[in-house]
Amino acid sequence: MLSDIEGTERLKLKSMPYISSKEGAGYMIGRGKTETRIATLPEVLGILDERKRGGAIGYEQELTDEYVKKFSGVSEPDAKKMMKELAELGLSEKTAAKVVEIMPQEALMLKQVLIIEKKPLGEEAVPKVLEVVNRYRGK
Repeated sequence: MLSDIEGTERLKLKSMPYISSKEGAGYMIGRGKTETRIATLPEVLGILDERKRGGAIGYEQELTDEYVKKFSGVSEPDAKKMMKELAELGLSEKTAAKVVEIMPQEALMLKQVLIIEKKPLGEEAVPKVLEVVNRYRGK
């Protein structure tokens, strides 16, 4: 009998609904997630800035904020435009986000990033992608 009750209590704990950070509870490890998507560093910076305005952020988020500020190469609107242009060239969302994050300066660096692409892009795509990256680099 006692083991049945313990099993029922464990089941209730495992099936508790996840409360998203929008509802004020914050992220709880192991409780689930509301959404998973690819985010570029500038988008992460925007999300962290929004959370800072809403209240205190945790230690890990502070470290992430410092990292993103240091290594983010473009603004959030430019990153979105760049992602769109890279998608038009045939890059997947994951690969395009990695290109935005790394901002490769030469063809060899870009080819190493493009390895994660499931379908190989032709050699003619490399200069086109570099052209897009270089257009946003100086902004």
